[in-house]
Amino acid sequence: MKCRNCPYGIDDYTSRIEMYKTVYGEYPGEERANESEQFVWCDKVGGKVYTYGHCSDWYEQDEENYKNHSKKKRINKRERYLKHQNHLKYLYETVGGYYPTPVRYVDEIWIKSIGYVKNPKPYYKRVYRGKASKYLKRQSHKKVRRFKGDLCNGNMSHKLYDFWWKYW
Repeated sequence: MKCRNCPYGIDDYTSRIEMYKTVYGEYPGEERANESEQFVWCDKVGGKVYTYGHCSDWYEQDEENYKNHSKKKRINKRERYLKHQNHLKYLYETVGGYYPTPVRYVDEIWIKSIGYVKNPKPYYKRVYRGKASKYLKRQSHKKVRRFKGDLCNGNMSHKLYDFWWKYW
């Protein structure tokens, strides 16, 4: 229920509308009326609407008119796969040529008796760090800990032992 029709605030609302009519000589438009609803004194909430908010009756009416339905359709498995492939393609195009690469383009496949053969369906494959990464990381931290010189701030340890160049 709108505050202009509610028995708790209708007196204040009508007096505001009449005051507007005496000042401007005409009744306010719908937009001005909706704006003046914010300044109504509501006895149910115990204050002005803009300060204390609306009562439960206003929210019940609001929920009936505006059901919260998402217009976004749920994507199926194929669309999720295509979205993932597009993301991999984006990563390959933006970061692919740099080091270390997050994605590689597989256009050749290995066949044991023949060797490398052109792949009829090339695809993008995500590249993850493997078990060698854990070993090399441990070695790099060991070298940094045993280093007797001064280490400045600003990733000086990475300059001392570059883990990524050893890994790739």
